[in-house]
Amino acid sequence: MPRSVDNDLLVRFVDETQDLRAFYSTEDESCNLESPGQTFSASHHDDLFSSALESSPATLLPIATPGLEILSTDDAHNLETSPAEASHRTKLFSDIPAGSLLGRAGPNLTQKCTAFPLKQDYEVRLMKHYIDHMCHWFDLCDTKGHHFAYEVPKRAITCPTLLNAIFALSSRHLSITGHFDEYASDRYHQECLKHLTTISDDASALTNDDLLAATILLRTLEELEVPLVGTDYQGHLLGIQVFMNTQSTSVASSLRQASFWIGLRQEIYMAFVNQRPVKTKLDHSFIDRSFSPADDDTWANRIIVNCAEITKFCFNQDEQTISNYNKLKDYDAQWLDSRPLSFLPLSYREPDQSVGEVFPEICYLSHAIVIGVVHSIFARVLLMCYNPTLPRIGPSQKQAQQQMEDEIKSQIKELCGTALSNQLTMPGMFTACMGVAMCGDRFTDRDEQVALLNVLTTTEQAHAWPTATAQTHLKKAWGWVDET
Repeated sequence: MPRSVDNDLLVRFVDETQDLRAFYSTEDESCNLESPGQTFSASHHDDLFSSALESSPATLLPIATPGLEILSTDDAHNLETSPAEASHRTKLFSDIPAGSLLGRAGPNLTQKCTAFPLKQDYEVRLMKHYIDHMCHWFDLCDTKGHHFAYEVPKRAITCPTLLNAIFALSSRHLSITGHFDEYASDRYHQECLKHLTTISDDASALTNDDLLAATILLRTLEELEVPLVGTDYQGHLLGIQVFMNTQSTSVASSLRQASFWIGLRQEIYMAFVNQRPVKTKLDHSFIDRSFSPADDDTWANRIIVNCAEITKFCFNQDEQTISNYNKLKDYDAQWLDSRPLSFLPLSYREPDQSVGEVFPEICYLSHAIVIGVVHSIFARVLLMCYNPTLPRIGPSQKQAQQQMEDEIKSQIKELCGTALSNQLTMPGMFTACMGVAMCGDRFTDRDEQVALLNVLTTTEQAHAWPTATAQTHLKKAWGWVDET
């Protein structure tokens, strides 16, 4: 089966966590955990992926090995450390009793090495946190399939790398919110890297949907540590790009397509953070740019593709022609005029300025619609910031500039209002934070500044999404730096 991979891209899975590098100062240093007898050393590879494990321990605990032994019982007491968890009664899980009908499944399935049933209390908690909470970050435009809620956990039963990726993401999120051992995620992360770094000579691995899904989860884990304004090493994102940019004669599976759309949203976020063009290929056969009737997921994905194109336009000077600008602007306008009635707000309420409200309340019917709307607004504002048609000099320059500033502020308010009014669509808040970081410095009214800052702080407090750097930048831009 012929395949080709972008020559510019290398599959690199790199853990660049600075805290982890500082914690492990030498290769043979003992792990500073309470677990007795746990000492580990780094592994080295001379191939394409050698940098992935440098200055990091190869294994910190025996996690989800091919035999799917996750963590030893002796280590269980080290994982839940917050005061709230101190009173948590550890539940004793076990194998299914012999002869119970609960353990029956197809003969070909039961012969496989499986992880279920999970036997450790913390394993169960991590999986349930993923199923109950984390998976909802992904299936926003996957209304029919819900692949990351249903298919990914099912595949993790027999895929150690995917299982470890789930545990790594869940434990990282829980540790940031103060309810889990802060080093547990690093242990699961490292075990994932041990397998992912072995696929350099295996072209078939690039068509492995399980590994692609694991890479999506690990990318999200990394995003939880990337400042909204700053530089990211993007280790797993390079992996996603190579997975998705691999050409194959076969039709992409539904899980692969779902992973692509999640990966594209992740790539848009990282392109914005690093102010660089989107690198993901946008010519896959399953991408629909038309305006023909379709479901809400498709309409949302159409504008997300245009958002990716706008990011390429804005952060690549070679793309910044007036013809390209008009093409992107025209697509946005036609998308607005062609989208179905379901994309109209369920309700709209102007902000009540008498009680200090700044943003309108704008409710929508579904996650997919919210994601489509926030990406359309974000892309529209980004395109305004790079408008090559604005007069550069002359009497009309100031007027045109002021009109653009007013429109940008109006769009940012609608973006924040949409995100705050539909907070169950959690990534909508992440996109709103991008808009605030991009244009928050344009606001001079104190009440508006406070409201914008509240979007950032609320997102970090509620969802553990890193916005502290953006908060600092905005406070400095507003002249708040001397305030306590």
